[in-house]
Amino acid sequence: MQERLQRMRVLIRLFSIALLTCVSAVIVHANSAQEVIRTIESAYKAGTISLDEKVLLQVNAIRHPEKLPAKYSVTTLSTSRISQVDARSATFVLRDIMQEYDLLSPATQQALSTALTRYTTAFSIVSPGGFFRIHYDTTGANAVSSVDLNANAIPDFVEQCASYCDTTYNMFLSLGYLMPPSDGGLGGDTLYDVYFQDMGYHGYAVPEGSGSAPWNDSYSHLVLNNTFIGFPFNNDPEGNIAGAAKVTCAHEFYHAVQFAYDPTEPVWWMESSATWMEDVVFDQTDDNYNYLGSFFSAPDKSLLENTGHAYSSFIWESFLAQKFDTSLMRAVMEGARYSDVFTTLADSLQGIYGWTIDSAMTEFAVWNYITSVRDDGLHHTEASFYPGIFVGQSHYSYPATLLSSPTNPTGYGSCYIEFFPTGDSGHFEISFNGDDARQWSAYLIKSTSDNVHQIQQINLTPGAYTGVDTVLNIHDYYRVTLVGVNLSENQGGAFFTYSANIYQPFAVSSAITTIDSSVYSGGLRYFDYEITNPSPLWDLFHITAYDDSGWVLPDTQAISLGPDSSRIVQIAVTPPDATPIGSISSLVFHVWSDGDPMVVDTQYTGAKAVLQRGDVDFDGDIFVSDLTYLVTYLFKGGPVPLPSVTSGDFSCNSSVDVDDLTALVQFLFQSGPQPACNPY
Repeated sequence: MQERLQRMRVLIRLFSIALLTCVSAVIVHANSAQEVIRTIESAYKAGTISLDEKVLLQVNAIRHPEKLPAKYSVTTLSTSRISQVDARSATFVLRDIMQEYDLLSPATQQALSTALTRYTTAFSIVSPGGFFRIHYDTTGANAVSSVDLNANAIPDFVEQCASYCDTTYNMFLSLGYLMPPSDGGLGGDTLYDVYFQDMGYHGYAVPEGSGSAPWNDSYSHLVLNNTFIGFPFNNDPEGNIAGAAKVTCAHEFYHAVQFAYDPTEPVWWMESSATWMEDVVFDQTDDNYNYLGSFFSAPDKSLLENTGHAYSSFIWESFLAQKFDTSLMRAVMEGARYSDVFTTLADSLQGIYGWTIDSAMTEFAVWNYITSVRDDGLHHTEASFYPGIFVGQSHYSYPATLLSSPTNPTGYGSCYIEFFPTGDSGHFEISFNGDDARQWSAYLIKSTSDNVHQIQQINLTPGAYTGVDTVLNIHDYYRVTLVGVNLSENQGGAFFTYSANIYQPFAVSSAITTIDSSVYSGGLRYFDYEITNPSPLWDLFHITAYDDSGWVLPDTQAISLGPDSSRIVQIAVTPPDATPIGSISSLVFHVWSDGDPMVVDTQYTGAKAVLQRGDVDFDGDIFVSDLTYLVTYLFKGGPVPLPSVTSGDFSCNSSVDVDDLTALVQFLFQSGPQPACNPY
């Protein structure tokens, strides 16, 4: 892992140098060709050229740039920026042109057929696996390098590309994909044809016509760059040229496979899944890392955007494959033969895994925050190599009141806002309110350090998309991040509002300080219940008590306590008269905060009915009536003390006699002591 990380750092550093120096004529060509295509498209939309003119100009920009009029010459347009995406965009320009074929004039259709005619080459070989025929020249405009180190009369470059095609084919077979339908021998036989072209693009796949399947399939061929020199750096162990060739074979042949299902599916899926497939076939190359800046710098853009953003969105397919299974992507293409990819993706997620596409999208947005230095090893497999996501706003002081989201995420786009406690203690409360014209989800990522995270969903009211959530004890966290996701597919950007505050929490603790549990049968005893306010806030506390035997009269007391203060309240416990000695009742003492009724504390104890020496008539108290009862028993043959003769042993000498009368008289009339053998 460390070695790979170091290679990635070197790659990024070298790529940055390349961006500054712009030394590659090939990339300049790619950028300019794509700029020409955009210029032509803009002219068509402005009505200054016809559809026929647009189509022929765009085809020439890809296949025959030397035939372009001077105003569209690649040498006359700006070459100030380098775009890896531009070097990938030819396939779907050609696909769209083919879809417009029936709208073109017969003359343009004929010119288009001529312009897109397959190259005639001097040489061809069959790939070692036998599925591909590789066509090439060693001289002329589209010549490949003639280097032949193994002296077998076949250029090493051609052999390498043939091998990369075979590796790709075998991987797709193992994953259960359909293979491209036959072209009926257009390349000289029924093998799948691959050609080379001197161009600024990596390569492209050309859908040519309907296949034999009962659905909308298309046969095709591939065109690869004839050198792969000058493209952005990658991580391939065999070098940049080999890496670029490998991922182009995987990417473009996957388009050919997609065409076997339906060539008309939207660019956002076709390109993002083809870019993901580069990693599936050639995992070590990491050429698709070159696109990631586009995604991570603009998470508010839609996953469904049919632009170059689709290339950087390959981590969506990577997420789906990792979270669910690689076969999910094949299931989507299989369903797309009879529907569209968005519907079949939603159906597959629901039918196979029990997820909705919205819930998957929301989790994906959370995963995308946990990359780079925030990687925790639990989300994207290669997260440590990914950039950090763009954070629209960071807050360090509170309250932050009724603010608008810093970006307006489009459908299936997201926005990230960070909150730092900066030493504050208390609870963190955040409110979220999404534009009612969109559907939303919102999550909090609670981070105790850069790479340790807890995920907490904010439950939003349906329709209104409002919600409030609390993070307890914010001082336990390094950072809390709000993730807002627009779940209205194919909808424009919309904002949400939010507020955040750190407030001091109400708190309470309690303890029963009466140690023993004895209560005289029929008597009254007060249990001491200590209430403590550990909060920095004044509060009113409500106290209640109850039991399972009716020994506690239900009642509620209220006391006011300042910060860090305590008070003891007394809870009266009275077993009914004549409660059998040894009976036990379970007591519950409960306190709650008036400031926050959810702040509560509860204590449990037991009370046991015990004998009281001196309560000879067993009414729960020691009065003159007990003296009269004892005199009658001792001198007049009266009834035995209740509930047993032991209640008359007031002197604790293990017998009932005159000494007990004397001690009882002293207690009642001379402030004498309680019996030493009574429990309290």
